[in-house]
Amino acid sequence: MQTKHFVVSLALIMPFLTQAQTEKDSSTNRQVVIEEIYKPKFQDVQKIESVPVVEKPSLKLPIFDYQIKAHQVSTEKIISPIPAVDLPYTNTTIMPFSFAKLGYGNLKTPLAEIYLSNGADQKFSYGGHYKFLQTNSQYNNGLADFTQHNGRLFASAFTKTSELGLQLNYNQHQYYFYGIDTSKFKNEFNRDSLKRSIQNFDAQVKYSNQPNGSGKLKHHTKLNYNQFGIDKALEQDYAISSKLSLSLKKMGELKNGKLSSVLGFDYTSFKLDTNPKYNRTFLQIDPRFEFDLNKVHLNLGFNAMFFMQAKQPSQNYINPVIHVSYPILEGIAKLYAGIDGRYKKQSLKQLIGTNPFLNQYDLLNTYENIKTHLGVSSKFGSKADGLFEIAYADVSNMPLFVSKNDSLNSFTTLMTQVSVLKFSTAINYALTDKIKWGLSGNFYNYDVSNQTEAWQMPSFDAKSNLSLNIKDKCFPHLDILAFGTQQQKTEDLSKVNPTPKYSTIKPFCDISLGVDYKIKNRYSAFIQANNLLNNRYQRWYNYPVYGLNVIAGLTVKF
Repeated sequence: MQTKHFVVSLALIMPFLTQAQTEKDSSTNRQVVIEEIYKPKFQDVQKIESVPVVEKPSLKLPIFDYQIKAHQVSTEKIISPIPAVDLPYTNTTIMPFSFAKLGYGNLKTPLAEIYLSNGADQKFSYGGHYKFLQTNSQYNNGLADFTQHNGRLFASAFTKTSELGLQLNYNQHQYYFYGIDTSKFKNEFNRDSLKRSIQNFDAQVKYSNQPNGSGKLKHHTKLNYNQFGIDKALEQDYAISSKLSLSLKKMGELKNGKLSSVLGFDYTSFKLDTNPKYNRTFLQIDPRFEFDLNKVHLNLGFNAMFFMQAKQPSQNYINPVIHVSYPILEGIAKLYAGIDGRYKKQSLKQLIGTNPFLNQYDLLNTYENIKTHLGVSSKFGSKADGLFEIAYADVSNMPLFVSKNDSLNSFTTLMTQVSVLKFSTAINYALTDKIKWGLSGNFYNYDVSNQTEAWQMPSFDAKSNLSLNIKDKCFPHLDILAFGTQQQKTEDLSKVNPTPKYSTIKPFCDISLGVDYKIKNRYSAFIQANNLLNNRYQRWYNYPVYGLNVIAGLTVKF
């Protein structure tokens, strides 16, 4: 842990650090236990446009985002090595054309997608998007199969300095708990008893006003409603947030000054079957003051979160924020460092989005007591950029995942104190505008309070992508995803003093290759092959992914 102490010490040398008020979130959250044989989850099938995806299990340590904001590799294609649960279907891309797509795969996988848009317009944009994907593989009694419906309607109006937009999303996912030993069920086995169904509806209104010049207030405001349901649980969220910013005139040695703040209000209700509903309220205030002093850029402020729940005293969490950057080589390399922290809302949607096989969970909020980072970013002309960073975070109530020794081999959360030391590196290189390559990787060291390991957290994750443009006709792309070893724990929670069992999940590498071929301006064909190594690896214990799977089809633009 010497490296960890080094990083923390480095951050503490910063100009100042006020004491954060940390009242523990004791009894404000509840453990919800689902005991019946439930409905399950589906399995990984593909990626790229033609696949359902959960954005790479990009090791977002569950609900705790200590990721750096710097130049991560931009992978245009999405790798989906695990079950196709892209719950939070948040594709907001607006394209200047309409298209329809049909495809079919080796796992009896029909794909249908249609996107309608009014095209390129400087004043209005509106349209809709629907995608359907299903598998019927008969693999492991078909339990890895799934059905997905993703629908979106959007409309926006623009002026030179403002935008008003509306978006409605509805997603339905049906999948199975398939990590079980079906031989135990014999003739009593009922496939439907293992099915899960997720319904997610999201509505968002946003308005932004970005006038030019200093001394003019800019803002970006979002009003959001989300309803998430799985099994007998229902979670509803009402939120409004606004980012205000004001550019300042030069003040002596201070240049490029800017005042800004994020103001947010979040009201969440949760109900499970016949249990009483309970509500939680969050108020967020994040003021910032940015400026340049000589060659140093400073961003100072604090993150403040006020948490309230019925019949409980309010809790206040305030963390200082200090970010500094300095150009080592003007226009080529920059040294940066920072320290901050934040109290963060936990939600059922976030937990299921991370591990779809959970059926017992705590909704304890996560508290990033402190986060620090130190790194170097560089840019070499217009062809390459890179990054190296060391980051440290100390987190309370971070969810780890423990396998339950029940009839489903489902999962439960274990909320605990975790310290994470992370080394990150990334590089992008464009040989020409038609040959692009990217590589990024993260290495993790965990220190877990009262636990021997960070259960189901990988020791490293890495991804690489290569995309080619051959005569504006053929567009091959290669994607590689790798995960390190994961430590796994299984407990029989039906016993008073269960004896845990431990094992190690092997590292894996997932390689995907796809080609888009333009037949004519309006017609193109695509083929996407995933898991070329046919490696039935496990991202979640007892839930192996599909082997080699291929999907191909046609796209028509209109």
